[in-house]
Amino acid sequence: MHVLVIYAHPDRQSFNQAIYQEVVKGLKDGGQLFDTIDLYEEAFNPVLQFSQAKKKATLDSEDSDPKMARYRQMIDSADHLIFIYPIWWYGMPAILKGFIDRVFISGYAYKYVHNIPKGLLRGKSATLIYTMDSPAFYTRLFRQSIEWRSVKRPIFYFCGIRPVKRLMFPGVRTSSEKTRKKWLRKIYLLTLRMK
Repeated sequence: MHVLVIYAHPDRQSFNQAIYQEVVKGLKDGGQLFDTIDLYEEAFNPVLQFSQAKKKATLDSEDSDPKMARYRQMIDSADHLIFIYPIWWYGMPAILKGFIDRVFISGYAYKYVHNIPKGLLRGKSATLIYTMDSPAFYTRLFRQSIEWRSVKRPIFYFCGIRPVKRLMFPGVRTSSEKTRKKWLRKIYLLTLRMK
């Protein structure tokens, strides 16, 4: 299996960075073929530009950007996608949302057939690994897991990617070092055994 890791956190000392390192270590130790995209390291521009000639993002309009074409080739080569990011304001960082806006475009990730959407990334699966400062009960009870519900079906299922699983790490800000080590071990073992 070929894995593509897409990482979105600006702080090199963050817990997300530790997660990213464990994912890479697990994939290496497991002998997996994988590639990585570090959106902040690559200074990814999340802003989708429009003009009178280009009124929406389609494969034709965005294909002229060699970076976007390279990202699509990386996704095409992958069987499984791993996204690593923090939850800010109950959603993914703008840089990651911009990546989806610019890369998962009409004609590449989906198309409409007689007004019915059809996902074009079938045969791929995904794991979302994300952190949040809110405790799990608060997110489920008061926010109805909006950070999960807003991406699983509306983005990934829409594009044909399934199954989509998540590893959510809540209450990071107040978590103990022991708890974080336990979480990192879980991530390492998951990626080590990924088949």
